[in-house]
Amino acid sequence: MVKIIIIDDELHCVDVLLNLIKKVHPDYEVTGTFCNPLMGLEFLKNNPPDLLFLDIEMPNLNGFVLLDRILPMNFDIIFTTAYDKYAIRAFEYSAINYLLKPITEKSIVKALSNWEKRRKKTSMEQWQLLQNKIGSSINNVSKIALPTGKGYHIVDIKNIVRCESNNNYTYFFLNNENKLLICKTLKEIEEMLHDFGFLRVHQSHLINPQFVRAILKQDGGTLVMNDDKTIPVSRQKRNEINGILKSMLQFK
Repeated sequence: MVKIIIIDDELHCVDVLLNLIKKVHPDYEVTGTFCNPLMGLEFLKNNPPDLLFLDIEMPNLNGFVLLDRILPMNFDIIFTTAYDKYAIRAFEYSAINYLLKPITEKSIVKALSNWEKRRKKTSMEQWQLLQNKIGSSINNVSKIALPTGKGYHIVDIKNIVRCESNNNYTYFFLNNENKLLICKTLKEIEEMLHDFGFLRVHQSHLINPQFVRAILKQDGGTLVMNDDKTIPVSRQKRNEINGILKSMLQFK
């Protein structure tokens, strides 16, 4: 039996979430709902759930401060938030689950499905990444948490050479020659890394231009990466990608 606690200062948000959970997962047990975060904190200390739905902006005690008072966490978290899309990036970089308000049946189904696939407790490093990223600009982001089958792997973005699709998973190839299999699609990864200059050069490939060693004309256009991997460039994107690379890397 999965045990869930909901903490949100808005009663209607609690009711919506409670009803949606009961609808999509009647086998889950909601053991407590709280509009007062201080009362929710006391209940958490003595009744740890499997999963906590937690609002961030609350009077008296916001969600981050609440969790700081109960560290280390021995349960999973899904934040419920009205933050804009830029602040949401912080959750994505930290691989910490979130629901954007207003919460819908579709979004709760997706959030719980993602949680069930992994059910890995949030690490202290993930938590610190999130706290550092909230409110900071994209230029201050340097690391990203990647969900693997064993947990979460924290990597420096500058060390990512390329990413390669593997159905609903993605291989990450790093500058230290390590390879990671990540529980995200290449499309999701592309959205996360777009602001860092990564380029989707093919349906199956996303590359870091800083690690491109050569542009070849063979087979209609290919790239050679610093790990000696030859990456095809799709016909539809060939002119655009080659133009960007030549401009960035000053190829002649």
